[in-house]
Amino acid sequence: MEKQCTPPPKELTTPDTVPKPKQTSLAAYRSGDLALGRTAVLRDLGDIPSVSLDYFKSAALPPLCGQINIDKIKQSLQRDADIWSQASTQWVGFAKEPKDSEKSEDMTFRPLSNIFDAVVREASKVANTKTKLRFVSRPSESPLSERSNATRPDAYLLLVEKKSIDAQLNKKNHAKNSNPDSWNDIAKIVWSLHHIMRSDPCRRATFGVTIENTSMRFWFTCRAVMLVSESFNFLTVSKHLIYFFSSLAFANDHELGWDPTIRRVCVEGKPQYDITVHTDDGEKLVYQTTRIISDYNADALRGRGTRIFEVCPMSPDGKPMHGAEPGVLKDCWRDSDRDREDTILEKVFTHLRDKKGIEQANEARKYFLTVLAAGNVMVDGKIDGTDSLLRVSNLPTDFTSYPLPADESPRARPTRSSEGLTPSFPCAPGSAKHSKVHHRIHCRLVFEEVCQPIYELRSLDTVFETLQDAHKALEILHSVDWVHRDVSAGNVLRVGRMGKLADLEYAKHMDSKTTHEVRTGTLEFMACEVEAQKYLFTAHRPKPKGRTFKPPFRFNPLHDMESIWWIPTWVLYYHVDQDGSQPSSGQSTWFTDYFPGRHISRTNAFLAHMDYEVLPASFHRAAHEVEDMHQELVTAYFNSEKEMPPVEEPAYTEPLENLHSLFTQYFKSAAEYSRGCSLFRPTVKRPHQEDPLLETRDNKQPKLV
Repeated sequence: MEKQCTPPPKELTTPDTVPKPKQTSLAAYRSGDLALGRTAVLRDLGDIPSVSLDYFKSAALPPLCGQINIDKIKQSLQRDADIWSQASTQWVGFAKEPKDSEKSEDMTFRPLSNIFDAVVREASKVANTKTKLRFVSRPSESPLSERSNATRPDAYLLLVEKKSIDAQLNKKNHAKNSNPDSWNDIAKIVWSLHHIMRSDPCRRATFGVTIENTSMRFWFTCRAVMLVSESFNFLTVSKHLIYFFSSLAFANDHELGWDPTIRRVCVEGKPQYDITVHTDDGEKLVYQTTRIISDYNADALRGRGTRIFEVCPMSPDGKPMHGAEPGVLKDCWRDSDRDREDTILEKVFTHLRDKKGIEQANEARKYFLTVLAAGNVMVDGKIDGTDSLLRVSNLPTDFTSYPLPADESPRARPTRSSEGLTPSFPCAPGSAKHSKVHHRIHCRLVFEEVCQPIYELRSLDTVFETLQDAHKALEILHSVDWVHRDVSAGNVLRVGRMGKLADLEYAKHMDSKTTHEVRTGTLEFMACEVEAQKYLFTAHRPKPKGRTFKPPFRFNPLHDMESIWWIPTWVLYYHVDQDGSQPSSGQSTWFTDYFPGRHISRTNAFLAHMDYEVLPASFHRAAHEVEDMHQELVTAYFNSEKEMPPVEEPAYTEPLENLHSLFTQYFKSAAEYSRGCSLFRPTVKRPHQEDPLLETRDNKQPKLV
């Protein structure tokens, strides 16, 4: 066996998952086409865990209320001739298997409503509380939603008081030779669960049911995982359906996946939210939203689910505080093994104070957001996390992978990667079968500044002025050996005449020995080496005989510098300088090479000289400065890695110091050369809006054998 020259130290290891862009951040998902949207969601999820019914009931479903006993309910129902047939030993109303029924699909499955009512009637005798839910079957109508939604679940359970969906049911009759789990039924339930999670800030988790003839499965999703149960024959094996209905019908709101710390209110005819922030000091502060600033990160079922609101503080009497300035509230689900963003900020300032003194540490704060309040969300007296929704730490060792049929779904049409979109393409880890669930903690932060992201700016000189300040923030981080690791156009902000660098939740000290299962970075602004997970600029020296050179890859500050360079590159190659105009063919080609919108290597494009002659003439002088930055960045990479091998880590200190000095000059001159240059998004034809006709439904007549 070949021997390595130097075993890599354990603390330098990185997760071996390969990142991929989240499909819900790409143009096809946001086109408004329901079929493409479903495809994106399914591809993001990949294979999901299929677990035993016992595990699903103990881990995902709410615990049974009061003295509810499933066996006693089953025995009682089986004595009721209106509910259970002793002759056929199955539920009344299903004289034939659904696939053999000559009735419409709606009529075939209507007895489910009677079963729910009967289960609730028996369980309520010992539950010591009233039922929270009612069974509704409206297969021809889309449920009410604040966000456009064309999908129509066959049935759902509604909260009696809130009149909101708590579990969705999709059913299908099938001939004997059909697939036991149809593509359409799976796509519908996944899309329905996805729609609930993306559209309602009050939701932490949700449930679903699918039925294929006599085969039933239960579904559960939260921000950490989506589960599906093994199938069972719901006609003859009654106990699982009794348990499902009994568990949900009498559960508390938070056990059903609702967030009791968010209350929907109506303000001047529009829905807003009163959101409680539990600070680490024990305070309970309430803020009322005035508008949603961003919620696109909530589109992915698994992930941080970040929503950002403009808010105003509320007084103890429940009214907005008079004269209070608006702020920004960030609601997200951070990885359980990462610090909260305010904690990271304070660690950075502590290192600055220790190394450079209080005065410089305080001066540095102006380049970052000001935290007014922060804390973990508290639900039922405990810190809210996905481990309280899924009540076990990990999956059972005997779980199987349940492939979602994304390959059978419609393929996305070719489109520009950032077509009319926020240029943010978060990375998700590739699918891999392992029993560990990467849990998340629900937290909230309130910031003083109400900012505008750089991608919304419409003046080129303002873009470069904002980048000057963001680069200064980056230089401050690097000066105390911190790296940001997620510099992107969504994290560079402007307030007044000041630029700020935000979203430090992935920031890390270079001496940190911690590793994380989930890779970080925003694909369109990710350094090429980070995307490849290897060093690309090492010297091509012959290796000593019998020895290998495989240094463990680590993120370093040069990768942050590349990320901040990608931002003006995106701005220049995406925009035009005249309203209503289109980019030249050369500009479009370069844009596609630089920002392909999917996980393919763009190293060759990065190493080539920029062709800024294809850009609008008013952009040329600023683009020349950006190209000079580009060449200096490539030089810094080569200089830092020129001794590799045998050296196993880049010597980036001197190249980084020089690069910071040059970037400061280039951003300043680019801003001066951009005076009077306007930015316009190219006109894009967007005909495909979410259309109810895109969701094909059969005529409710089953296929006959």
